[in-house]
Amino acid sequence: MFIGVQRLFVLLAVCGFGIHKGSCADGNDAKNLRKQLFVTDGYDKKVRPSNNQSDPIEVYVSLYLLSINELSETTETLKTTAYLWITWYDEFLQWDPSDYGGIDYYHWPQGDVWKPDVALKNSFLEYKELGVSSLNVLVSSDGYVEWYPFQVFQSTCSVDITYFPFDTQECKLKFVAWSYSTYEVYMDSGDKGIELEEYESNSEWDVIDTSYSVNWESAESSVVFSIKIKRKPLYVLLSVIMPIIMLAVLNIFVFVLPCDSGEKASYSITVFLAFAVFLSIISATFPENSEVVALFSVYLIIQTLQSTVITLIALALTRYASFDGLGTPVPHQLKAFLNVITCKTCCAKYIRKNQVTDIEINAEKVTKKSNGKLDNKHFILKTNEQNSDHQSRFNTWKEVVNKLDVIFFVFFTCVLIISTLLFFVISATK
Repeated sequence: MFIGVQRLFVLLAVCGFGIHKGSCADGNDAKNLRKQLFVTDGYDKKVRPSNNQSDPIEVYVSLYLLSINELSETTETLKTTAYLWITWYDEFLQWDPSDYGGIDYYHWPQGDVWKPDVALKNSFLEYKELGVSSLNVLVSSDGYVEWYPFQVFQSTCSVDITYFPFDTQECKLKFVAWSYSTYEVYMDSGDKGIELEEYESNSEWDVIDTSYSVNWESAESSVVFSIKIKRKPLYVLLSVIMPIIMLAVLNIFVFVLPCDSGEKASYSITVFLAFAVFLSIISATFPENSEVVALFSVYLIIQTLQSTVITLIALALTRYASFDGLGTPVPHQLKAFLNVITCKTCCAKYIRKNQVTDIEINAEKVTKKSNGKLDNKHFILKTNEQNSDHQSRFNTWKEVVNKLDVIFFVFFTCVLIISTLLFFVISATK
């Protein structure tokens, strides 16, 4: 008895205060409602649900983004998981809830009612209807229909890799009512366009902005959703850029090895081959087009060219180091060039000026000690010859190669530092 009264109380509470309307309706009410709308009234899903066929059906669309699965730079496609909220007014699906046990809304299969044939126009795969046959639509007694088709969308996206890996991409998803023009179906969206309440963050991309647009002047009934995403560069920095910089540093250190070790040529070739293999792997991840050139690609070209030049120079220096054993003299032009590079020519005049006074003083002292028997002029000339021999360098190929090693080491180090700084400054502060 107590259990029966308790159940009655719960039933009255649910019906009276209403968790939702229609909760007290039975199965017959639902059957009668469906029979009335689809049989007696003769609802036809092939007819646009408007008593005035000259007026367009207003369809409102919002995109609920769930996740960004992948942005492929190679195929230039964006894969997302999302569902659409699509609603419109159906004048042929209206009823009085009081006539059917208080049923205020009901679910029917999406194939039983009229709906706009919305499809993703810029789909990378085949064109197909949204939703599945088992999916229902929510119909309210006042005639408003809500449809929630879900899908994994794979859309085309023009990728701009100019500032990779600090790039920002903007991808669009264009949904159209395929069979209708704006005179028959008018599509629009809400204030936000793309809803992110249920979005799960991606490990590679951050969503920084979303928007939507409707082309009012076009006869095509469509709404375009835009997603602006920014790449998280940490993974690329650690797995791609840092190894390249380290290889470039190793390449420069070929000039630290002495030619006598016999490892100069093999070392440079080994680093060059490592560069070539690594670059071939990286190039496979970039889109195959010529519209834009990534600054990172330019940086790689510079490093590859530098590695090639360093390898050739290392081979040449190895050959030059063997000229001493062949008795080949060092050309005077090369000596003059090295003197200019090392500022020996610039410093020679300064050294001579400082030494002239010392020479004359020393000559006078020697003359006095020898009771004037030593020719002062002869002493000065002899001393100048000694100083000239002391200042003369690069008489052997070993000295030439050692000096060239220092020059090339400094030069290519500067090239690496300047090119790396320019790449990071331009890419990261665009």
